[in-house]
Order: sequence, then C-alpha cells, then structure tokens
Amino acid sequence: MDSPQTGTMRALICRKLGDPTAPISETSPIFVSSHHPVPQLTSPTSVRIRIKAVSVNYGTSLQIMGKYQEKPPLPFVLGSDFSGVVEAVGKGVTRVKVGDRVCAITGQDSYAEKVVVDEKELFVVPPGCDLIAAGGLPVAFGTSHLGLVHRAGICRGQVLLVLGAAGGVGLSAVQIGKVCGAIVIAVARGAWSTWC
Repeated sequence: MDSPQTGTMRALICRKLGDPTAPISETSPIFVSSHHPVPQLTSPTSVRIRIKAVSVNYGTSLQIMGKYQEKPPLPFVLGSDFSGVVEAVGKGVTRVKVGDRVCAITGQDSYAEKVVVDEKELFVVPPGCDLIAAGGLPVAFGTSHLGLVHRAGICRGQVLLVLGAAGGVGLSAVQIGKVCGAIVIAVARGAWSTWC
C-alpha cells in the first residue's frame, strides 16, 4: 500500500444535484477542484492509474441530476470509464505493473487526474489501441457485448437493427454485430449516412 501522501490533484466534483448543462460557477452543481486529495491504495490489490482519457456518458448527467440508479453521497468525483497508465500497485497485484496501459469502468471517480481501482476491474490496453480510444471502450463496448452476446446470443446470419448507431453504444453494437456474423442494419439521424 501507499505511504501517506499529501499530494493533490484536479478533479471534477459534483457538490449538489442539479442541471448538468449549467455553466460552471460558484453555484453550479459541478466544479473543478484543484486541491482534491490524490487517492491512496486501499488494499493489497489496489492499483492507482494516472488518467489519460475519459468518456462522457449519459449516466454521468443522470448522476448530476440525481436520477441515476446509483446515488453516491455528495460531494463526489464524477466519471465512469477511463484509460491511463498504472502509477502504483498494491503488494498483492499480479495482473498489471507500473507503466502498463489500462482501461476500466468505475462507478465514479474517473474525472480526475488519478483514480484507484481493484486490479480485477482493469483491462490491459492492447498494442495498437491508443489510450484516447481506450477511454471510451469499457461502457460502450461492455454494454453492447453484454446485450448482444450474453443476453441476446446473437449468431451468424441473424439480422441486427441498431437504432442510434452514431453514438458510442450504437457504434459498438454495429461492430460487435459484424464480428458475430450478423447482417447489420444501422440507423442514425443526421445529414449523412453510410452503409455497413
């Protein structure tokens, strides 16, 4: 585990429930703290990651409004999925090491410079995948994979209609459907369109 640190970092904090689109001010629901404590390793399998990229998800907006199923106590650091580089590991960590590129989903806390998660929550980012792309993979691809592969059991030759195919979950559903051999029909609003 870490030795005690007095370091601080920047983090996006939700201090009260409200409108997530309100401009950041003294009275807005969210603010940027420049003096948030750096999270410490809390168990032998904890890993601290220096954040490189995060995704912006609808669930985060719902958390700010108090409408998400998980309601952390106020104040809390926002964020869900992220990518970054391992900075410190607990004594029991075996799957990753300092310097590894990783991504994960957290219930919160990723809209900060650093985050601590258990090693079992981490995915190693493969060579050839940049950390910016990896920051948006866990929620979008995890949601689509769970829905299509584990719940629906999509198979080669089945027809998959993806509504909202221009968003993160929609785009990942198109890609997973194609990899599974489905005939994919993608639908999105907008001025342009393309065939899959």
